[in-house]
Amino acid sequence: MNTPSEFRELEAYHAAVVRRALDGIVVIDGDGLVVDFNPAAEAIFGYARDAVIGEPIAELIIPPEHRAAHEQGLSRYLATGAGNVLGKRLELPAMLATGELIPIELTITDVTLGGRRLFAAHIRDQRAARRAEAEIREQRNALHQKEKLAALGSLLAGVAHELNNPLSIITGQVLMMREAMEERAVTDWNGLVRRCERISTAADRCARIVRSFLDMARQREAERTPTRLETVVEEAVELLGYTMGAAGITVERRWADDLPVLSLDSSQIHQVVLNLLVNAQQALEQAGGENRKITVGVEADRDKGMVSLTIDDNGPGVPEAIRSRIFDPFFTTKPQGAGTGIGLAVSKGLVEAHGGSLTLGDAPDGGARFVIRLPYEPAAASEAETARPAAKADRPAPSRHLLVVDDDVAIAELVAEIAGRLGYAVTVTHGGNEARGKIAARDGKFDAILCDIRMPSGDGPGLYDWLCEHHPVLAGRIGFVTGDTLGPLAGRFLARSGCPMIEKPFTPGDIAAFLDDLTATR
Repeated sequence: MNTPSEFRELEAYHAAVVRRALDGIVVIDGDGLVVDFNPAAEAIFGYARDAVIGEPIAELIIPPEHRAAHEQGLSRYLATGAGNVLGKRLELPAMLATGELIPIELTITDVTLGGRRLFAAHIRDQRAARRAEAEIREQRNALHQKEKLAALGSLLAGVAHELNNPLSIITGQVLMMREAMEERAVTDWNGLVRRCERISTAADRCARIVRSFLDMARQREAERTPTRLETVVEEAVELLGYTMGAAGITVERRWADDLPVLSLDSSQIHQVVLNLLVNAQQALEQAGGENRKITVGVEADRDKGMVSLTIDDNGPGVPEAIRSRIFDPFFTTKPQGAGTGIGLAVSKGLVEAHGGSLTLGDAPDGGARFVIRLPYEPAAASEAETARPAAKADRPAPSRHLLVVDDDVAIAELVAEIAGRLGYAVTVTHGGNEARGKIAARDGKFDAILCDIRMPSGDGPGLYDWLCEHHPVLAGRIGFVTGDTLGPLAGRFLARSGCPMIEKPFTPGDIAAFLDDLTATR
């Protein structure tokens, strides 16, 4: 049995432990009144100890909706000794002095001394833990989204390779058909010239969309040229003109005549504008009603060095609950099959690659407003050309011999026809192994080689390595035509070899310029 002095010493020790505990400790009696309230509890709940001693705990820290259950549980335990919460770790909401609710971890124990019923609650503030958990979830989700985007990049590589071959054929054949009609003085027989132009324009837009996705997957910097932003916007509006009109949607354009010429990747910005316009159109179609309108505006703030493009609609807008997720990859509010959830994520990435921003706001008429802000980097107006360089006219027949190597027969024939029109004698093969035989048969006497990279019967890298060993001079005259620059094989090979490369889809002018560069050093 402890002496009085030992008992006082023990009480002092216990009091010191309670005062210095990191967790909040609250002691109540059988009537639910506060007996002790340690400094950690003061820090958590915002009450001073002296102000709460003798006060009902229920009115201090227990939310109103839980007070009845607390009182019933306490009465039942005092009457029967049966309790559901004693000795267990519980996660519950608690109320601060300000009325704010916070998450806590709570453990209640019976510490009755003598004839006085006492209960001690050990309380741990869970706000920091919840914030850490939320941050971990966000990081995990971000990692998951990056993994999905990486998988998407691999998928795009395969899709692009399959699409670029037929797009090259469509583009090349249409341009050559138009040239043939012009040579025969067929100005517009049954509208054929206009049809060729429309097919060529559509194929070129498909090619630019593929390139935009590939640029996103590669995460490379945009290739900027002097561009008028309002021209890019006008092209996107015109492309959707028919579907907008059919849906009863009007498009209002607002911009001044003296807007600056900017340094932009016009294909990427075109894709962004197109995506935002399509989103606005779909939102208006789902909302229904009359007088549906999209307003597109461009303005320059020379003082801030920014150009802003706004796209407003008078639809229902974007609900507040999902605004924080609207730019997340694979998040979509559209019905299944109507959207992939990557459009806004890709658009945001493309704009940020230009050093700009894409944000969501509210339109004056109550709908959604998307704002693209781009750094004001003016370029010379005379340099703002968007067309691809045309093939050189009236070039003399160079009497050179070209070897074409491509496993796609239609692509090989198209390149051969283009080169033939440029005055080249052309030998066509459909794989690296066959090409080696042709080269050996002519003792390497080719002026240039245009070769695909991925082929089943001897690939491009294998042919290049063979040339380096057996015909090193010819190894300096080989160029690659490929739609698979995103694939790991192509990327590593091109970086290793330093060989020139042209991406599919291409135009006859592209091939002409590429051959000029390839044979210029001879």
